Amino acid sequence: MKRLFALLRQRCPVCLQGPVFRGIFAMHSHCPVCGVKYERETGYFLNSMFIAYTAGFFILVPTAVLLYFLNVSLLVFSTAIILETVIIYPLLFRYARLVWMHGDQVLDPRTAEEQDQPTRM
Repeated sequence: MKRLFALLRQRCPVCLQGPVFRGIFAMHSHCPVCGVKYERETGYFLNSMFIAYTAGFFILVPTAVLLYFLNVSLLVFSTAIILETVIIYPLLFRYARLVWMHGDQVLDPRTAEEQDQPTRM
């Protein structure tokens, strides 16, 4: 329950306290509270794009279907979908990254002390 509350409040996946974002799209590179580096490796947030695409699809499809059945003009249809996309994009961007980070933390836990240490082979 703590993790879900931290995810909704956009907090660090490790300590569940530090804020992840410092602006609308700007992220902290490290947690201000525990110091863990958010991006584990290059391209770490690539998978969050798939989460955003899927969530966006499930949000936009009902609107598109409704507009189709209302038989609106192409201009109204396009304008409504574009406006909805512009409005939800910041939330999709943030929460897709947060879901990815928290899911990754659950599957492959790490602590703040483990950060930036080279892996041994």
